Amino acid sequence: MIRSPLSVRLDPSRPIREQIRLAAEAGAKGIIIDASGELAPSKLSESGRREVRHLFRSVEVVLAGVHLPTRRGFDTFDQIEDRLGRADRAFELAYDLGARLILVRAGSVPPSDEETRRAAFDTTIGELAQRADHRGLQVALETGTEPGEALKTFLDGRDLPNLAASIDPAYLLRNGFDPVLAVRDLGRWVAHAYLHQAVGQQVAVEVSTRRNARSATGLDWENYFGALEEINYRGWMTIWPESSDNLFGQFRKVAESLRFA
Repeated sequence: MIRSPLSVRLDPSRPIREQIRLAAEAGAKGIIIDASGELAPSKLSESGRREVRHLFRSVEVVLAGVHLPTRRGFDTFDQIEDRLGRADRAFELAYDLGARLILVRAGSVPPSDEETRRAAFDTTIGELAQRADHRGLQVALETGTEPGEALKTFLDGRDLPNLAASIDPAYLLRNGFDPVLAVRDLGRWVAHAYLHQAVGQQVAVEVSTRRNARSATGLDWENYFGALEEINYRGWMTIWPESSDNLFGQFRKVAESLRFA
């Protein structure tokens, strides 16, 4: 049985308030939102933020985290003040809505011999972490563009206790990296973990019927959950369907299978 609470990542292109209600009806304990669309910081007024907070309370779901939209990695100083400003507004939104976790796809950690890119990455991630920390937020860098060991080395070298990692097994696999090894390498740094619909659909068939089963994408779900157990992970596990068609039906299917995994 999976001990982590289950959340679902909502589709920013669809009505958010309706999705929040449907998530609660489907049994999700938490949700992940994007700071875009209806919930873009510039579009959600103070009264709108109060309304959304009230909706969370009324349907009894927790805002597990907020995803910071990014168009590129943080290995360049190009337009950095504008990008940091947008991030700051997203942090304010997350704080106002009651979230404590920010998910960021920051890109790969540049190698140390690429001094300009590495300096930009170190400085920008450090600034993001400090700005988030002022609002009591944790920043989880999403995996996928490099092995877990590379991100661990970067995190180990920073004196920023609110920096962490978010495990994205589908993205890791897509780029040829082992999600199980990433979990074990990152260990105490893991603050969030995904279940993607593309591989999650296989959970219902494989995890409950065959030990050490592999999905069509090559992920060994038994070992993935086992690695999370090994590091004593008890944070959110987010189901993220790749298609928003029948999003909450897909959530129910995966959640039911995990109950018996």
